[in-house]
Amino acid sequence: MKLKPALIAAIAATLLVISGCGSSDDSSSADTQQDEQDITALVAEINTANKEKDALAYCGLMQPSGVTEVFNTQSQCVRETTKILEQDSAKQPELKIDDIEIDGDRATVTLENNAGGAPVSLVKEGGKWYVPLDGAEAGDPEVVE
Repeated sequence: MKLKPALIAAIAATLLVISGCGSSDDSSSADTQQDEQDITALVAEINTANKEKDALAYCGLMQPSGVTEVFNTQSQCVRETTKILEQDSAKQPELKIDDIEIDGDRATVTLENNAGGAPVSLVKEGGKWYVPLDGAEAGDPEVVE
């Protein structure tokens, strides 16, 4: 089976977003602070999934509506993600968050020293932050309860 471009893009993005600490946002909003903590925790989970090359964990960090749209099932996501992780033999660097910008149910994470290139986009779905997949990111995130 061919690997889907959306999965490859999502895995590539998550491989770049590895670590979890800090933000320079000056907002004092309790919601914003909670979102920043949740995003930092997501990045730490991405770091762990990368370190362990854990396809099931990666799929759990991807936007649920995107997983359904792109793969139909979680198990298909795990199968295809496993193939990508097996092909990635290079050790990924540990990166740290430099800044988090939150705009409603979307966030942009800038990495220290611009590591990995472009900022990383995240989406909030069902009250939780995820790595978006192509197609699912384009529209408003579907709320899953």
